[in-house]
Amino acid sequence: MAQLPSDISSLLIPMQGRPWLVPNIVVAEVIPLRQPDRPGHGPEWLLGWLSWRDQQIPLLSFEKLNESGQVTIGQDARIAVLNTVTSQVPFYAMIVQGIPRLLKVSKDDPVEEPMDTGPAETMYIQVGGDLAVIPDLDAIEGAVAGLQKPA
Repeated sequence: MAQLPSDISSLLIPMQGRPWLVPNIVVAEVIPLRQPDRPGHGPEWLLGWLSWRDQQIPLLSFEKLNESGQVTIGQDARIAVLNTVTSQVPFYAMIVQGIPRLLKVSKDDPVEEPMDTGPAETMYIQVGGDLAVIPDLDAIEGAVAGLQKPA
């Protein structure tokens, strides 16, 4: 049996509330903030569609999807393009509040914090002195999979 790596290359992504902690393979690219096409067509958490690498990808508000606040565009806001695990939609984009920071996380490092999670959160953890959230990527991808691409 293959041995699991002792350290996982992860990203701490600044968000409106707590930063996300995700494996760095989840993030395809971080791009400058820009206005999406076709805003206002779809659920409240869908901010619109972006043209990225010759394809249309949905731009989401995690705060709206997670029912945890308003869409906030801070002065350091960017767009993170995320890879999906499911094959229905290969990518989606999320408003983030700055440039992600690379973090090596050992399997013993994160400590779960007992806090109420939203519908798009898996758990809160303490890692490297930061309180972070592990997003529920399955729930987010499930929401994205239900979107209709604009014609």
